[in-house]
Amino acid sequence: MAGGFIPEIVVSDRLDKAKVEIFSFIETNAEAIDENFPSFFGRIATILERTDVPIPDQVHDEFIDAVVYHVFNVSRRASDPRFVSRVCDVAIGLKRNKERRASVHLAAAVKLMKIGMPIAAAAYLKPYWKRDAAVGCWYAHCYYTLYKEGSAEPGYSAAERWNYLKSARQYMDELGQLRPGLQRLVRGEIEGDTWLVEPFWVMIFLATEWIPDNRWFLQIGISRAKQDKNDVALVKMLQIALIRFSEDISFYREAYHLKFEQGDLGDALNFIHDMIEKFPDDLEPIYYGLRTALYLPRDAEYNEFRRLAEEVKMPGHVLHLTDYVYAVLRRRQRQAELSLDEFQKKYPSMNYYSDLLRFVTADVSARPDGFNRVIFNSVDHFCKRMLKIGEP
Repeated sequence: MAGGFIPEIVVSDRLDKAKVEIFSFIETNAEAIDENFPSFFGRIATILERTDVPIPDQVHDEFIDAVVYHVFNVSRRASDPRFVSRVCDVAIGLKRNKERRASVHLAAAVKLMKIGMPIAAAAYLKPYWKRDAAVGCWYAHCYYTLYKEGSAEPGYSAAERWNYLKSARQYMDELGQLRPGLQRLVRGEIEGDTWLVEPFWVMIFLATEWIPDNRWFLQIGISRAKQDKNDVALVKMLQIALIRFSEDISFYREAYHLKFEQGDLGDALNFIHDMIEKFPDDLEPIYYGLRTALYLPRDAEYNEFRRLAEEVKMPGHVLHLTDYVYAVLRRRQRQAELSLDEFQKKYPSMNYYSDLLRFVTADVSARPDGFNRVIFNSVDHFCKRMLKIGEP
């Protein structure tokens, strides 16, 4: 492969193997690394230089980030500010892009937070807290920790206790106005650190009490809960949102989809009926009624939502497609074919899609497991796009 193209997976595989060996070395030689970390990082630089595959700059720098995180994670000298600062400087010096310093500083901050040094941690978080929602929560949490638990660090003053709380609230208020996204800076090893889950949620829930009119805290909490598959937090966020922002259909959309995906179709129908009552001129809740009735045992529910859909003049191509899926899920092959025939006749510009559906549903007996779910997902995404319904 020398001098030629080397697939990305080859580079990734080589580095993954190197990581396993280096991380194992870090865990078993923590004290020696603490005492001579410049030499250790020099060895890391040599390993990267001597690898027989070309390493892209970003991948190279992310490898350094991962090593730094593990060094800090096992270090017993992190309470020494000069040690932490010097490790950061050495690690950043090894990077090809010296501006990519955020992950190194975040690794230092995380360690300092874990060992009860929130003042020092906040100093490393300060340049970045406005750029990432999670980092902003950690930054505010440092001040909340000073209010709740105090600190033995230089610079801490028990007389400032209530000012620390005021600062934590102020930073969350500002974060809610700036509205940064998730995972803008938090990546790699830090992203998988479960210890950081609690500081994030503590501050998000406090913010919903401190700044109740700002729905962004609920929105970012819902996004994080879905990302982490944390249904407990998701339900709590939705409970607050549905009470506080009952005019916002996006929260009903999230609640409906949660119930639907959990298979709780009874509760899903309750949300649909609430949405129809609150948003009578909107096609979205009626479409949800149709897609939910596809999985209900009786025909009556589907027929009723079909009638409502016609009353509100839901586009005909959407109705033909839902009729098609309805027939497919009930193994009514002839009815499915007739629905596609009507769709193809009335909407020739969409024949590309009807031809595809006809091809994949031609032989019922040959359908693999999970086929119906794939068909449902495809038609569902298509109909939502046609109706301009936002995804949860």
